[in-house]
Amino acid sequence: MKKIAPIFVALGAVSFGIPASLFKIARREGVVNGPLLFWSFLSAVIILGIIHVARRHWLRYQHTNWKQILLVIAAGTASGFTNTFYIQALKLVSVAAAAVMLMQAVWLSVLLGSIIHHRWPSRLQVLSIVLVLIGTVLAAGLFPIEGALSPLGLFFSFLAACAYACTMQFTASLGNNLDPLSKTWLLCVGAFLLISVVWGPQIATAPVTGDTIKWGILIALFSMVFPLVAYSIFMQYLELGIGPILSSLELPSSIAVAFILLGETVSGLQMVGVVIIISAVILPNVWGMRRREKLN
Repeated sequence: MKKIAPIFVALGAVSFGIPASLFKIARREGVVNGPLLFWSFLSAVIILGIIHVARRHWLRYQHTNWKQILLVIAAGTASGFTNTFYIQALKLVSVAAAAVMLMQAVWLSVLLGSIIHHRWPSRLQVLSIVLVLIGTVLAAGLFPIEGALSPLGLFFSFLAACAYACTMQFTASLGNNLDPLSKTWLLCVGAFLLISVVWGPQIATAPVTGDTIKWGILIALFSMVFPLVAYSIFMQYLELGIGPILSSLELPSSIAVAFILLGETVSGLQMVGVVIIISAVILPNVWGMRRREKLN
């Protein structure tokens, strides 16, 4: 599992980069944010719930208790907060500025993990984080900065980054005695409850359309089902700091998907930034594999 863990965590991060373009396409078709988030998280709960029932892997047989179940559900609200803050930020700042702030989750997650596990990241991991941040600024097309930036928009983006960092850490550290799919389902339940409360007024007044449900299901698959399953199963097998670094692949994925689906242009500086991020992701994993080979 340790050998394939980086691959699946990376694929989960790539999956997280797809919904941004899907949100834009859905909005072009007149779908409202609140109901879209509601149906995406509800779809994730239903899909994972069906899998959960079909496998007959009941929670009561997994050596757990109500306290742990409630903790995992509470941890799932972090994903709901991430989406809520990010959508609010996009009303005030550009996608590029919001994306740069969201990628602060890389170092925030490493810092949070260091505090939780009482271990500081290695020099190589710190170097990778610095490279990721440099690559993020270039890949998001934020250099040079043109025009004024909304402090409130940047603040919402930073809150989204904090929530995303918590999502990565919680999926790795909470409920590891649970079956991974059971844990993912509980995380989705927590996110769904949060979205239902925060977006309740808009959900109650906006009409439900076939487009809303259609895009909700698609977004659920890419933003919740696959990435959370990948994180829940494989994040725990990674060394401290590697998971957050791998998660930075979300930004290159967002750029590539936007280019393919939306026809957005990609500059030379953005391509340089993507290469820097990918290099920063590969560096600690290749170094770690060589070190393990020497020890063996």
